[in-house]
Amino acid sequence: MPNTTPFLSIITVVYNNLSGLIHTFESIKSQTCTDYEWIVIDGGSKDGTKEWLSKLDMENMQYVSEKDQGLYDAMNKGLTRASGAYVWFMNSGDSIFSMDTVQILKTCSLGKDVLYGETMLVDVSGKALGIRSEKTTRVLPNKMTRFSMIRGMVVCHQSFIPKRSIAPLYNLKYRFSADIDWVISCLSKTKAIHNCESILSNYLVGGLSAQNQKTGWKERWKIYVTHYGFLYTFGAHIYIGIRYIWKYVFFNRKY
Repeated sequence: MPNTTPFLSIITVVYNNLSGLIHTFESIKSQTCTDYEWIVIDGGSKDGTKEWLSKLDMENMQYVSEKDQGLYDAMNKGLTRASGAYVWFMNSGDSIFSMDTVQILKTCSLGKDVLYGETMLVDVSGKALGIRSEKTTRVLPNKMTRFSMIRGMVVCHQSFIPKRSIAPLYNLKYRFSADIDWVISCLSKTKAIHNCESILSNYLVGGLSAQNQKTGWKERWKIYVTHYGFLYTFGAHIYIGIRYIWKYVFFNRKY
């Protein structure tokens, strides 16, 4: 029997954001390489999302529409349903950068456990604001290891594609920073990490509230100490603090 396992499982989480979901869908549907499945996890939206999904004529798509316990619980639902060799989270409002991006990923995937690349920041109108490495303090490393993450979320979640076999479920004890823990966990399990040297995704610039950011910082400290130990984490945070002051105060970075 032929192998029916898709190369890629694209997982999209949505809640009351039908317009964003349609935008994401259009970027997926336009791919020149169709060796993927699309899994949509809807948190029980009331804006017509479920009805739109039910009418969608797309053979390689599945969806679930029900209440969940938050973003990372929904992402775990996507992971448990995925059957692709690799998993890629592309949430509603975000999009794949170009029509040949999936083909680029497939071409450079042979023998690799993790694929990653650059991210284009966009605003709500879809206007490109510049690549993430240029517009933020989080610069994508040319060669990434598990220790790269000690300097912060240097790779955007939407441009990080691990093999499904090394991707754990998200740790739900972290409400705002489970993605950092997940990326480090994936990197800790791999021997072959590949920089695709391409822009892979368009990331919709948003932001947590100030209170959520404070909670996120506390969570990130715990995550780093768990993965790297106290002394390494303490030293890295001194560097992060200096970097933040230098770029945001002196150069007025916005994102």
